[in-house]
Amino acid sequence: METKKVYKLKTWPKVVLVILIILGIGLYYANERYKEYLYTLTYEYKFLGAGYKQEDYDLFAEKLTDNELDTILNYEYNEFIPEFVKQKYFMFKNLDGYLSQVITQEDDFFKYHGTEGYDYPHIVAKVNVGSINDPYENAKKTDFSYEYGILANKYYELGVDYAPDDLVDIDIKYRYDGRKQIRREAYDAFLRMWDAAYANGIYLVVDSAYRSAAEQQEVYKYYEDYKGLSFADSIAARPGFSEHQTGLAIDLYSKECAVADKFKDSKSYKWLVENSYKYGFILRYPDGDKEKEITGYKYESWHYRYLGIELAKKVHDEGITFDEYYAYYMES
Repeated sequence: METKKVYKLKTWPKVVLVILIILGIGLYYANERYKEYLYTLTYEYKFLGAGYKQEDYDLFAEKLTDNELDTILNYEYNEFIPEFVKQKYFMFKNLDGYLSQVITQEDDFFKYHGTEGYDYPHIVAKVNVGSINDPYENAKKTDFSYEYGILANKYYELGVDYAPDDLVDIDIKYRYDGRKQIRREAYDAFLRMWDAAYANGIYLVVDSAYRSAAEQQEVYKYYEDYKGLSFADSIAARPGFSEHQTGLAIDLYSKECAVADKFKDSKSYKWLVENSYKYGFILRYPDGDKEKEITGYKYESWHYRYLGIELAKKVHDEGITFDEYYAYYMES
């Protein structure tokens, strides 16, 4: 009977196989350790390690640049930062200003109540437009390169010497007694708006338009003498800071209603709110939470500002004040 030969692996191939298996396992775990090391270098690891939630990091990664992420990592953990970053009009350059408007546990243990109860959109708006600062202090110069989109308020100064060079007289048909002027393009737009309003049974009348710095001083002084400095600042601009000095602002009433505190309830006002932007005008000082803290002035249902059709539509569609729009979309 023939005997079958049994072939056995020599010792050295066994050794090589074992070595290869060990090397493979070693390389696998080394690669895993290396990947773990690389992960420690990521922003995700650093933010989670700093105390932020995964959803916070995902928000930061979506909305912030690498430089901004690095800046936040240099802060102590702050639970308010995600609340501000998620706001539509969040501006990173204003982060410190936003944080100054809330109370952390470190700021005041007894007043601290977590992140609930704050009106974050309103805080963002106030900080963006600069109204957390003292009005008229360190005001910026108006950027005249924006032409009809220039900004004049308590934080942007036209200067007392500014006067438009294209003012035209408003015809007596459209105004109350006394000479009134407005810039040419704004006047042409007003006439188109007037015709449209008239076709809807509304007869608009201009009560006030361009005022020089000297004329604005008279208005401001009247209110100051009447009810004091605080009241004057709430209802009138100081010379060099008034929208009326731009030649782009008009105070409107109508034959239907020429009383200031009643105009907001009139058919004319309703028509203007719904249609003025189509002709390049916006309600400049609206009611509600925009009053004073955002625009710096009390609600004025009669005060309309010419921006040009394109810009007025953008402001209207955003549903925010011109101050907010300027800060977020226009200010360099």
